[in-house]
Amino acid sequence: MPKVSIVVPNYNHAQYLRQRIDSALAQTYDDVEVLVINDGSRDDGETERIALSFGNRVRYIVKTNGGVGSALNLGIREMSGQWFCWLSHDDRFLPGKTSRQVAFAREHSEARVIGCDFDLIDEGGAVTGQDRMPLPVLRTGIDVLGTWVFGCALMIHRSCFESSGVFNETNRTTQDLEMWLSLVEYFPFYCLPEVLAQVRQHAEAGSRTEARYERDKNELFDRMLARYDATFFDPGATTPRRRAAVYAWLARNAMGRFAPGAARACARRAMHEWPSLRNPALALYLLGPPGWLLKNTIVARGGNVLKRLRRLISRQGSSG
Repeated sequence: MPKVSIVVPNYNHAQYLRQRIDSALAQTYDDVEVLVINDGSRDDGETERIALSFGNRVRYIVKTNGGVGSALNLGIREMSGQWFCWLSHDDRFLPGKTSRQVAFAREHSEARVIGCDFDLIDEGGAVTGQDRMPLPVLRTGIDVLGTWVFGCALMIHRSCFESSGVFNETNRTTQDLEMWLSLVEYFPFYCLPEVLAQVRQHAEAGSRTEARYERDKNELFDRMLARYDATFFDPGATTPRRRAAVYAWLARNAMGRFAPGAARACARRAMHEWPSLRNPALALYLLGPPGWLLKNTIVARGGNVLKRLRRLISRQGSSG
């Protein structure tokens, strides 16, 4: 029976720490270890008091503050299990998560990264919605970037880190997305169509409060453009037009992530691949992110006006 290691990093988020640890210890799978990593919290010892209150049921490790990536990497180094799971600041596992994922791994020996569906919960823990993985298997960079890959829904075989490397500790806010891209380069993500985890949504959640969030996103896209060919995102991108379409898609994805610098860089790459007036990135390349947004807003509003006019003409015609 393979051991599952659940790493629980914490930095100044003691409010939900007990719930996280409880959900890790409540797993129906028998062979689980829980590692609580105190990433230099400044909370008057609250993180330590909560972690130590569980006695020898958890391993408690203290380190100087270095960010989530550094805490997760320490957990990976210290874990004794074959499978790695992660519980972030305010999320929870449902009791059957690890047992269902281990069972899937037994049935699919090729699976090394296994995800699941998850609930959305509010500050009080009430379920407000649900997110389902749109694909049963994620295989490409576009699959990952086009999907909400919730890190705490994943179970990852520790051998994967030998190929992908560990979390980028200099990336303080988007280290998870960077890791998923590194992993999918070598391993497909298998997605269980079952709700086995919960993500809490509230104003203080994670990277939303990080001042450097936009810079990290822009720098991540820069590294993506330098590291990956268009075929990493779309294996069929072997012609200039198809390659340009990939980078235009990345530009729009960056805009959706409020990373205008990254969008501009992707649009430039698209135009370099296929310098054509029919290039789908042309408007973004020429107008820049602010102009592109304004153009889209005007077009959308104009389309709505036309729809209303058509409805009005149609009504008048039918009444005549």
